[in-house]
Amino acid sequence: MDDDRWAFEDELEQDDDPPKSSFTDPVPEEDRISGQDQDGVVTVTVSLNADVLSVTLVREWKQSVDPRGLPSAVVAAANAATIAALARQVDDVARNPPAMPTFGATLASTADESPLGTQDMLRLVEAATAELARFTQQAAAVVDRRITAESGGGHVHGTVTNGQIVEVGIDPSWAAQVRAGEIESEILDVLRQLREAGTPPDLSDGPQGPAIAEIMGLLFDPHRMARRVGLEPSISKEQP
Repeated sequence: MDDDRWAFEDELEQDDDPPKSSFTDPVPEEDRISGQDQDGVVTVTVSLNADVLSVTLVREWKQSVDPRGLPSAVVAAANAATIAALARQVDDVARNPPAMPTFGATLASTADESPLGTQDMLRLVEAATAELARFTQQAAAVVDRRITAESGGGHVHGTVTNGQIVEVGIDPSWAAQVRAGEIESEILDVLRQLREAGTPPDLSDGPQGPAIAEIMGLLFDPHRMARRVGLEPSISKEQP
């Protein structure tokens, strides 16, 4: 299939189609972040959390790239959007530092004030180490493996490793014949699948567990820790 035929087919799809790659979404405009390939052929828009919101091709995209080169443009745009979202997150944290986490800690009057001896501390550290090891194993299973996805229409597939899209495949014959909205829709389908599979919600908050929560709670309440290890007087449990 040559460039003349692609140009001819491009003329056939000039009828306006409602974009199929976007949807009614509560994300405000200021929280939408876009990335493009070098030639500006593909635009991928994500949320602050890097969730994929839309994929858009420029109207005359075949004049800039033929269907065989479209996959690399998608990879570049998607990764650019993700990087931009991460940069925005870092900037937002620097401008507005989050409140100190409580790790389940309660008010001093109701928090655990039981004494912690040497053996108690050793058991607590061992339990926290086991919880951290479980999290590391679960995270490695996601981070170290190549995750693949295929669109519902079967014309687009993609691969992600370490949170980065490393490959996108698009059937060039199909892309040369269908309207841009159909291409956008299948690309969006794949990018969303890859994003969801690459960032499991149970791992997004970091290592969790009762032992880790107790240790972190003590670290952020040093006076309670000092009381429990006997370095400060304990709080009387009697009410005034």
